[in-house]
Amino acid sequence: MRLVAVFFGLMMLAGCAAVQDNPPGWDDSQRVELYTRLGLGYLKQDRLSASLEALEEALAIAPQNSAANHAMALLRFKLGDPAQARRRFRISLASDPGNFGARNDFGTVLCELGAWADGIQQFRAALDDPFNTAVYRSQFGLGLCLMGVSDLIGAQDQFRAALVSRPNSSAILYQCAVVSFNLGENLSARAFLERYFGTGPASADSLLLGVRNEQKLGAKDLVVQYASKLRSDYPASEQVEELRAFMVGGSND
Repeated sequence: MRLVAVFFGLMMLAGCAAVQDNPPGWDDSQRVELYTRLGLGYLKQDRLSASLEALEEALAIAPQNSAANHAMALLRFKLGDPAQARRRFRISLASDPGNFGARNDFGTVLCELGAWADGIQQFRAALDDPFNTAVYRSQFGLGLCLMGVSDLIGAQDQFRAALVSRPNSSAILYQCAVVSFNLGENLSARAFLERYFGTGPASADSLLLGVRNEQKLGAKDLVVQYASKLRSDYPASEQVEELRAFMVGGSND
């Protein structure tokens, strides 16, 4: 998605200390950083009211601060206010066009909202930044957006580029499998799924994809294996309902 040591200590005491207490001897930039990091920490804990309070403190000190506006954008999106989220992202990037983390997150938000072209633009801008130290995140996000506009070849290129940097990323491996399946590259999809399954617990979506992919390949034993695991691990899931419909229909889609 980074915490300095002083913030870690403050977070341990966050339940006891009031957010508005200013550490003595700190200048404005240090206070803004403190409140911004507190706000992000609370956001990760789903303590949204505390996050809002901390980030408002940061922005009261420095209304144009890029990091604080980035954090507020994430919070506003979490609170279901996409218009304010967009506004805060724009302020963040206007203040610091090199904030590639904000650009990646803005691209993600835009694509989640269906603003595919704008999201793609943000990710491409992040990839053009020579100081971007999280290129794989930009590649992965761009791949997701390209899938949204049905550019499967472009998405595949981005996912595989991201995989070079993070070969054991379950998220990237899964999307590589998805795009391979959608392109009809079923052996490739199988290989990516097998690598994905080796990274940890299988998700319901991945098991359903495994069923559909192995059906295409005619591997009935693997179809049964994945279907059985899906039913046992996720008995009440939507994917089990989809599995029932798929198995009854005998579809090869």
